[in-house]
Amino acid sequence: NKNNERYYYNQLSADAKGIYDAMYMMYKNDIFKTGSEEYDLVANGHLTNEQLAAYGGNQNTVLQVFGAARDAFYADYPDIFYVDFSSLSINITEKTNPGVSDNDAVVYQASLGTGRATSYFTQEFTSQDAVKLAVGEQEKRINAIVQGARQQSQSVKEQVIYVNNAIIEGTTYTSATGSNEYVRTSYGALVKGESLCEGYARAVKSVLDAMGIRSVLVQGYYRAPDGSDNLHMWNYVQIDGK
Repeated sequence: NKNNERYYYNQLSADAKGIYDAMYMMYKNDIFKTGSEEYDLVANGHLTNEQLAAYGGNQNTVLQVFGAARDAFYADYPDIFYVDFSSLSINITEKTNPGVSDNDAVVYQASLGTGRATSYFTQEFTSQDAVKLAVGEQEKRINAIVQGARQQSQSVKEQVIYVNNAIIEGTTYTSATGSNEYVRTSYGALVKGESLCEGYARAVKSVLDAMGIRSVLVQGYYRAPDGSDNLHMWNYVQIDGK
């Protein structure tokens, strides 16, 4: 991402930022593309033994911090369509060193990985080769839209309109998920041509990030004609400093 300013990262606590940074390293170093490789949070300097000790074994608090980091990361990096972040887990273990003073008696280990799942890939992908192929397909589609937008106009506003229209025209809205979980992802809108609102929004941000145009994902509700409130996701885009 050329202009991802990590909007949601800046809303996190220090501990959550450490876990978010670990996810970024998994992304940058292609660990996520393995679908199963674990990443050590302590050994890689994202959390310290003191930070983990401060939780006092309160797993619920740790899970809340992890959940905040995970949700923020995927909102800032919606192009990572091949990871099911609900299957990504944090694992914390502790051991006691006999004969060591109380403050240093417990040593913690923490890692990000599959947990009880066999993989943190989305259900569409069962191999690294399939992920590599899909990433290439999405990048090709993003590059085509970026090129078209820049050829269309030098105006940021007109480029954003072009991106929005290109994704809408190439995608069919569907409310059905079933086995097609990709409809919630940028890949669904950009490559498969089927998407929920979430997939549209993630696709728009993925393209705008590639163009260096500032945007954020926003999740909330819309009021339907029958008066019901329904989950929705859309984009805020900065145009001409506004």
